Amino acid sequence: MKNSPVNNALSILQVRSDFLSHGNVEQGAIADAIERSWRRCVANGISANSPPALEVITAKELALKREQNHQLLSIARPEMEALNEQISHTRNIVILTDDEGVILHSMGGHDFLNEDQRVSLSAGSSWHESHRGTNAIGTVLVEQSAITVQGAEHFMSQHHALSCSAVPIFGAENQLVATLDVSNDLIVPQQHTLALVKMSAQLIENRLFLASYQSDVVLHFHARPEFIETLWEGVAMFTETGQLVATNRSGLFQLGLNSQYQNLNDRHDKPQIDFNQLFDLPFASLLRQTGGANKVIIPVGLNNGARLYVQVELLKKKYQVTPTTPQLMKRLSAANLDLLNSGDEKIEHAITQIKQVLSRDIPILIQGETGVGKELFARAIHDASNQCKGPLVAVNCAALPEGLIEAELFGYQEGAFTGAKRKGSPGKIEQADGGTLFLDEIGDMPLLMQARLLRVLQERAVTPLGSTKSIPVNFSLISATNQKLREKVQSGEFRSDLYYRINGLSVTLPPLRDRTDLDALINVILDIENSSEAKITPQIMGIFKSHSWPGNIRQLHNVLRTALALADGAPISELHLTEDFKDEMNIPNQLSLRIDSFQSTVVALNDVTSNAIRAVMQSHSGNISAVARQLGISRNTLYRKLKALGIS
Repeated sequence: MKNSPVNNALSILQVRSDFLSHGNVEQGAIADAIERSWRRCVANGISANSPPALEVITAKELALKREQNHQLLSIARPEMEALNEQISHTRNIVILTDDEGVILHSMGGHDFLNEDQRVSLSAGSSWHESHRGTNAIGTVLVEQSAITVQGAEHFMSQHHALSCSAVPIFGAENQLVATLDVSNDLIVPQQHTLALVKMSAQLIENRLFLASYQSDVVLHFHARPEFIETLWEGVAMFTETGQLVATNRSGLFQLGLNSQYQNLNDRHDKPQIDFNQLFDLPFASLLRQTGGANKVIIPVGLNNGARLYVQVELLKKKYQVTPTTPQLMKRLSAANLDLLNSGDEKIEHAITQIKQVLSRDIPILIQGETGVGKELFARAIHDASNQCKGPLVAVNCAALPEGLIEAELFGYQEGAFTGAKRKGSPGKIEQADGGTLFLDEIGDMPLLMQARLLRVLQERAVTPLGSTKSIPVNFSLISATNQKLREKVQSGEFRSDLYYRINGLSVTLPPLRDRTDLDALINVILDIENSSEAKITPQIMGIFKSHSWPGNIRQLHNVLRTALALADGAPISELHLTEDFKDEMNIPNQLSLRIDSFQSTVVALNDVTSNAIRAVMQSHSGNISAVARQLGISRNTLYRKLKALGIS
């Protein structure tokens, strides 16, 4: 295999040999961070081929370090266990170190390690770059950014059998406190390891932040409401008078404070920032809008013109100024349903019907073409119901392999099938207990699963695979489909008894081509993208209004998001429409006709491309697959463009 880990290691080994012999590295042959580390190793007099000195602290010193990092360890251990379970089918070890590179805790299989490696990757060992050379843990401590070091990228030859991915963990005051690392056998491919480590490290970091401060009001926020309560949400804490106590790193960026207030969370040298300095409404007004209820999402504006969605969490009982009865919760949270009402008569009728059956244990079936917003409606229904404090568990019935859908829905006990987790796993139905189960694309559920689901809905109990014990469950049910279920019932592809069980209230969301609120929808999308001031030329609005929009709202959102990035502040014109959209609309490509005038504008085409990629990367939080899909290019092409533009 041309690009196997072994062949890659041999190629890098040659680069390393050339570097050690001549001090030169061919541009692009290795990552810049690796080259910088190699040069530090040479400057520090580290031998590339001699066995490294084994730096291991005493048991007493280790106990002291663990005591000093007690909070970190208590928060990190569950995340390490979850990470280890995700990659337990591979040969790996999960490692947590302190800010000096000393291993505090490790777990996972050690069978791929030799005796020296087993000792060096145990608690108490140090992986600081100054004596271990280039390695993921030690190099992260210097670079303070995530890195993977594979095989011959390690400066010392004794580590060439390892592939290691490490991520820095920052404390509540934005100081480096730890690294999280996964080390594994080089010959076992680990394509997604760094992404998994990043997610686990972010979870640890967020929980460290929340555990480090006491406040009266906590705001969870993001420019896109679906990112609230995810890894990428901003979190800010305020006193009862609206004084900012602290914010996490994502919050600093979203509030526009990252460049001005690096020491915002410093307990000793803390700038004083008031809520009213950040947001365009008074703090008291925000609290009044919550009605004393937790977890209500409210759209708010920043004083810099940006717009955010804010979920308010009240930590003191004195804010419960009004009894949070089910009726009050419904009235407050229904504002999220109202946000979806942008003027179309059919949408307004659907929302009115939904409100009338909220919290009455009536299953709701949402029908409509792909991309009309069925999942968004399901989330709004959950937020507006009495189950809003419980989980919303979504299952895409079309995306699950038929062999796994039973285990995913109903869960399983230990040993229920080959490959089952050691402790078994609860299914999606059990996870939805106390909340809402959302079955998307239910028309694609296999007939056998339909029978089992019907039994669960009738008995309100679920029996995991491999078990004889039923577990009581209580949840609201929302289903969605882009198929005509009545026709599938008539053809025998969908059970009639299940159809009538899930079809308590059926609402059909119209396709975008039949809606009368296109202008309002565009304004909502521009608002979500923090681009409410963006201009769209009349010609483009005419194109939008004449288009059939086969991809519906999802397609409109993607077209607008990409056009905003390409326009980079200029009015959106034909130049900013993607080629596939032009082909779909049969619009002639005007780029070649206007290239001369376009080159004379302030922003060059390369700058537009760079800005577009940066904007789309930010909107998808760095998700390479999502960015490549939106830009209409392959992942490999995107990686090359990112490298050429210096975007990591």
